[in-house]
Amino acid sequence: MIAAVIPEFGRMEVREVDDPRLQSSTDVIVRVAAAGVCRTDLETMSGGLVPVYGRPTFPYVAGHETTGWVEAVGSEVSVVGPGDPVLLHPLITCGRCDGCRAGRDMYCTNSRFPGVDAHTWGGFAEFVRTGERAVVPLPATADLVEMAGYSDAGLTAYHAVKRLLPHLAPSSVVAVIGVGGVGHFAVQLLRAMTSCTVIALDTDSARARLGEDLGAHSSVHGSIETILTTVLDMTNGGVDAVLDCASAGSAAVTPLDFVRKGGTVSLVGGSPALAVDALSAVVKEITIVTNLVGTYTDLQELVGLQRTGLRSLHTTFELAETEAALDALMNGSVVGRAVLVP
Repeated sequence: MIAAVIPEFGRMEVREVDDPRLQSSTDVIVRVAAAGVCRTDLETMSGGLVPVYGRPTFPYVAGHETTGWVEAVGSEVSVVGPGDPVLLHPLITCGRCDGCRAGRDMYCTNSRFPGVDAHTWGGFAEFVRTGERAVVPLPATADLVEMAGYSDAGLTAYHAVKRLLPHLAPSSVVAVIGVGGVGHFAVQLLRAMTSCTVIALDTDSARARLGEDLGAHSSVHGSIETILTTVLDMTNGGVDAVLDCASAGSAAVTPLDFVRKGGTVSLVGGSPALAVDALSAVVKEITIVTNLVGTYTDLQELVGLQRTGLRSLHTTFELAETEAALDALMNGSVVGRAVLVP
C-alpha cells in the first residue's frame, strides 16, 4: 500500500510499504477514506513525543484521526463487517483493565495509540489495522471526509467541554483560545451544551472572526499580551473559565492569567511546559483541568450531535500531498482540519 511514513526525525515521505494484516481475532482492517492531520503528528515527526512514548520504530506511519470502510475482520469481530463505513476511536484498548471496565478508555493501561505511540502504525495510508473496540459504525450516508476530524479534534473538544460543565454556571463567561482544529469544535459545543457567553480568542484575525461565525458571542485577536488586556477589560477582571486549545502563552502570559478568582483553566494543547505561579493560583483558587482525547461513548455522543448542525471544517489534500498539508498546518493557513484523502 501507499503510506506517508516518517523515515527519520524531521522528515515524512510518501512511499510503498507492506499492507497491514490481521494479527488477532479482534482485529479490523480499514480501507482509509480520510485521515486528519494534527499538530501531534508534527510532534511525532520532530521527536517531541519521545519523552512520553519513546523513540519510534522507523519507518513509522503517523495519523490518528481516521475514517474508512471495513476491509477485513478477525474471527471474533461481530460489530462490523466488510464494507461498513466506520469512524475510529484514536485508541485501541484492552477491555479488561480497571480503566476500560470503568468506561474510561483513555486510562487503559494496555492501550495502543496508532500513529502516536511510536510502534503502532496510523492512518496516513491506504489501509490501517485497528481493534473492534475502536470502531464506531456510521450510517451509509455519512460524509467520511467531514467525519475524520471527529476522531480526535472533535472528540477532545467534546470531552473537554463535558469535563468543564461542573465548573460553569448558566451565566458564566468562557474564553476559547485558538480557533483551529480543536477550537472550532469547542466554540460550537460550548454554544450547544451551555448557556454561557463564549469569547473566541486567536492571534490570527481570520480565525478569531471564524469563532464568531461558529457561534461565539464575540472575538478578540492580536498578540497574546494584547488579547489578555482586552479580555480583562471587557470582563471586568477575567473570565470564569478558559479552554486553551492552542498551548497559548508566553514568558509573561499564561492561560491562568485570563481567569478571575475561582476560575477554571482547561488545557487541551500539549504545551511542553506551563509556568504556574503556585501562590497566585492558590490565592485565586484556580482549578486546572487537563484533557486527553475522550471515551468511546464520548465519540458516539459526538456523532449524534451532527444532527444539530455541528460543523467539521476541513481542507482536503491527497495522500501524495502530505508534505503540503503539514506545511499548511505549520503556517496556519488551514481552516479547521487538514484532511488527507488516499
